[in-house]
Amino acid sequence: MFKQKEWLFQGESGKEYTFGIYAKTRPIPEHSGLYILSYTHPRGHRSGFKVNMLYAGETENFSKTIAAPPQADCLWDENWNCIYLLINDNPDERRNILSDLIAGNKISCQN
Repeated sequence: MFKQKEWLFQGESGKEYTFGIYAKTRPIPEHSGLYILSYTHPRGHRSGFKVNMLYAGETENFSKTIAAPPQADCLWDENWNCIYLLINDNPDERRNILSDLIAGNKISCQN
């Protein structure tokens, strides 16, 4: 997609979280952490990229969760093409970060 390897997402608290970028065609690691499924596209000539967050979640295993993603119909309708991962083994911390991200962003397929 593009050469950038990381992306910063900001939560409602103002805190920024650094996620690694994965194409849907790339193997997904079997780690625990947070994930953001998105439609990522160029903004225009030399303007960089725009990330439209479609779904944010936390999991014990990225690979298994993303193989059968939540809200799959909505993700397909919204042109899901990119995966962002933040490895984190602490379930309480993951839930807090996820709440912060959901509260601070418009996420199209989030219930």
